Amino acid sequence: MSLSINKSALSLGAIAVAAAMMSASFASAESFSLRIGSGQPMKPLEPIFKADGYFAPTVSKRVAAETKHKLKFVKLWNTVSGPFDVLEGVEKGLFDVGLWCACFEPTKASQLAFNYFVPFVTEDPATQMKISRQTYKEFPEWTGALGKFGQRWLGAGAFSSYGLGTKFAWNKMADLKGHKIAGAGLNLPWLKFTGATVVQTSLNEAYNSLQSGVYEGLVIFPPAWKGFKLNEPAKHYKNVGWGSTFLYQMSMNSKSYNKLPGNVRKIIDEEAENWMVEVAKESTRRFHGSIKGLRASGSTVTDLPFAERAVMAKALAGWSKEKAQLYDKKGLPGTKLFTRYLDIAEQSGVKLPYKYTY
Repeated sequence: MSLSINKSALSLGAIAVAAAMMSASFASAESFSLRIGSGQPMKPLEPIFKADGYFAPTVSKRVAAETKHKLKFVKLWNTVSGPFDVLEGVEKGLFDVGLWCACFEPTKASQLAFNYFVPFVTEDPATQMKISRQTYKEFPEWTGALGKFGQRWLGAGAFSSYGLGTKFAWNKMADLKGHKIAGAGLNLPWLKFTGATVVQTSLNEAYNSLQSGVYEGLVIFPPAWKGFKLNEPAKHYKNVGWGSTFLYQMSMNSKSYNKLPGNVRKIIDEEAENWMVEVAKESTRRFHGSIKGLRASGSTVTDLPFAERAVMAKALAGWSKEKAQLYDKKGLPGTKLFTRYLDIAEQSGVKLPYKYTY
């Protein structure tokens, strides 16, 4: 009799434990909502386009399938912030996840636009993504510097290579001397060392400026050159080889990230890596499509010879070294990172027209 009572007691105890575990399991299942945003439109820019069409839906789908949780993204593309304010928006919690160009953060995050300071490496977005990603893995402090702004780096999107659209034909750097050529921000020094007359501009004013003769050419990606119809007032486009850039950042508010369960954070980290691959593919697709479209519309599209790329790259050597040393003074390993980046590029099969030394 006593044994029977003990068995019943054990059985009831087991049921109670199981019920408690089940209750705890249901209690731990949570739904999360993350605001993801940018200061620029979604469709024209490959990193935002793939954040909208790949990253956000894939993360949500995997969280639902692989965890007890649910995760929804509220997309705020070009609605509550301008392009210069997204990093600060992530810092303040306006966005949980933000996409922004390092070119818009010359004070807080210019190191993440370092490809500008080491040009003429590779025109291929996939290669740029690979070698820049490896560089960041070896120098975690480079992206870790975002920690002082309350956020963590998730990844970056690689754009297709910069070229030069002009109203005139040219074949070597010396041909640019005296011509009025426009650029924006961090790519302006590329022009200063060519002998061209440099003009600061933006895409919003480019069509009218080319048409009226305010300037005769513009440093730009071919998809943007074609997309903004700049091939109408200027019929020449040259693939110069300044190179693809690992430029458009995706960062996440640290508090938002740390509040998520570990298995959800793991999915976000994994899909951020996959997002980078998807952006590189999209940039490559758009590059070839725009080049084809330019030729079909009557534009003359040419490639700057490798020897001339070496001439243009060499002209930037002193400036590149100056930038590397500037980061050294700021407490970041500029000369070491720039040097290692070029070594990784060569180990990946890249043939450099000119190898900068620091």
